[in-house]
Amino acid sequence: MGRWGWRLFEGDQDLDAVLLVTQRVESMGVDIESWEHSLSSMVHQTDMLAPAEAIAIYSTAGYAASLANVTVPYIRKKLDTDKLGERLFAATRAKERVPEDLFQKAKYSTIIVGALMMRAGACIKEADLQHLRDLVPQINCTSRRTMWEDHGFRSPGKAQFLAALDHYEPGVARSFQEPSCFKCGRIEADIGHKPLQCKKCKVATYCGKDCQRAQWREHRVSCIHPAQRRVLNI
Repeated sequence: MGRWGWRLFEGDQDLDAVLLVTQRVESMGVDIESWEHSLSSMVHQTDMLAPAEAIAIYSTAGYAASLANVTVPYIRKKLDTDKLGERLFAATRAKERVPEDLFQKAKYSTIIVGALMMRAGACIKEADLQHLRDLVPQINCTSRRTMWEDHGFRSPGKAQFLAALDHYEPGVARSFQEPSCFKCGRIEADIGHKPLQCKKCKVATYCGKDCQRAQWREHRVSCIHPAQRRVLNI
């Protein structure tokens, strides 16, 4: 399917990376198959290849409440127990030094681990937070659809990740699904109101007019009315 959204976990690359992280947890001797909720269960709600019945359930208030009050706290406890999250960071960071990783997939895998940890509200050491900040400029980032395979961020996803780092608090889950400003990455909890949707494309969202104006030169290329779209991929 490729990429159907501009932000984190809105493309095959990110969701596949979550599965690789799951495999890494298994390789650490953790029986993750016995978990009641998987790592991907926190972030797979954007998957356009999910069955229609599942997509319908994802949009219900009951599902949202279960995700926030059951699934995410369960995974947070798992990651914090015996410092599993800390050990996962260490194992993932060790893979970054592979010289043949031309497309920085190993480094981006560390980004995905960080995003999953923040999604759960799990404990992250300051050294790992700083490593994530240092890693972001090293990851490929593009602002438009590519002819080749995607590697790394789209710019709204990069902003979303940086805002999550800036507002990280242990024990506080960070949603990557709710609307975020395409320019600064902030969400409702950061700014006190829901980001405003672009009136034309109905996709991009902004915390205010200043961010919308600042991102217009980049956004106008993809600002297409829904009735004029020819492909789902972006």
